[in-house]
Amino acid sequence: MWTVERKRIRGKRRLTGGFRIHRGRNLSGAGRIRQVDAHHPILPARMPSFRSVRRFLLLAALVFAIGAGRAHAQMEMPPRSLGEVIEQAEAEGTPILLDIYAPWCPYCQKMRETVYADSTVRATLNRQFTYARLNRDTTAGVHQFDGRTLSSKQLGLALGARGVPTTVFLKADGTPIAKQPGFIKRDLFLELIRYVGSGAYEEQSFEAFRGQASE
Repeated sequence: MWTVERKRIRGKRRLTGGFRIHRGRNLSGAGRIRQVDAHHPILPARMPSFRSVRRFLLLAALVFAIGAGRAHAQMEMPPRSLGEVIEQAEAEGTPILLDIYAPWCPYCQKMRETVYADSTVRATLNRQFTYARLNRDTTAGVHQFDGRTLSSKQLGLALGARGVPTTVFLKADGTPIAKQPGFIKRDLFLELIRYVGSGAYEEQSFEAFRGQASE
């Protein structure tokens, strides 16, 4: 995990290496969607009541779609449950990248067309991740979580997504790693998925990882 300094900066905590954690703030909510670049934060995942992703029992197959090993330019994927996503991730020993989106969201569509459709991004996802998407606004199904019945939007909130798009990283067993709200440019996105996919996040800051990559 990232090393976090104690020093406060206007209600924020600074990550070593120059990235900042914005606590309790939505960087991609309605009316103030912003794209993410090297000066914006990568956030540790903070998921309310998130004891284990295995507690999610998806009653509708259309909520999640998975494409590990089969991603292509349009990123079209057959529907799968979250339990199946975790099962595949554990079998392949890869972390999970969950793309939380909404059909009406222009930044979600832009990210799909300009980032996820990129051949290098696809190759990296295929090699290092189990990739899945969650339509936050679908009404096709409900979810049982900690004894509660949740809509897809409520599930997105439980995963820490207060706006769309939000990229959530999980370990193969569903343990949260990090989340990043907002549109992420292709080059930074590649650095992030290589950072998480390689397991480097467990030993060094993102800035240190970027510095090594540029050498």
